[in-house]
Amino acid sequence: MTKEEKAKIARENGAKSKGPVTSAGKERSARNALKAGEHAKKFACFIPPHEAVLCNEDRDQYESLVEDHIAIYKPLNQAAYAVIGDMAAARWQIERLHRCITTHWNLALISANNKPNGNLAPELHDLKAMADASAEMLAGNALVPKMNREIDRLQQTLARAERRIKFIHANFPDFAPARHKRTEEKEEENVAKEGLNETQPEKDENDLPPIFTSENVPEVIEAYKREFPGRRIVIVPDTVPCY
Repeated sequence: MTKEEKAKIARENGAKSKGPVTSAGKERSARNALKAGEHAKKFACFIPPHEAVLCNEDRDQYESLVEDHIAIYKPLNQAAYAVIGDMAAARWQIERLHRCITTHWNLALISANNKPNGNLAPELHDLKAMADASAEMLAGNALVPKMNREIDRLQQTLARAERRIKFIHANFPDFAPARHKRTEEKEEENVAKEGLNETQPEKDENDLPPIFTSENVPEVIEAYKREFPGRRIVIVPDTVPCY
């Protein structure tokens, strides 16, 4: 078959294709548009998703925050580095919540300034706007108190993480070997086992016990030969005579 004929067959088969069938194949196909072009630019902050940074936040700033924590706490091993990651994520969330609270206050002040002030003296307009904004931000089921409570919870998380690092450094300071090193050691162990197996003599097929069967049928005999190659097949009587 020539190259042109193969190409023609490939085009015909491609035209008959209805695309991926499995969910995994459909997911891979959906991501093809994100590898290049306009979609890739739009989704650059979304894919791959970050474990702590939102799509409208600066990942480089988060990495700098992680480096600052490493410089401050000087983790000794992988366990301590994991705690550093938790601390950086908690600190990042605290800063995000502070920005959200400030944004809510600013929007409330803008809304309060747009309200009529009646006969109130101009020098009191700002005070009235602050009072109205405070009433909106702190009354009832407002979000700001909830965000402040979340900040308190995250600060407690940071305090526990600091105690955890101290505990790890005091009781488990050793650094685990690198994964690739453990893989190399495992491969060396497997090679040693293979060498040991090669030095051991293989069993002779004649030393293996025969296969006994009472079914003297060609199909059955062939099946036994395929299942147990090299083994001797012994046909025994179907019934044992009684004397």
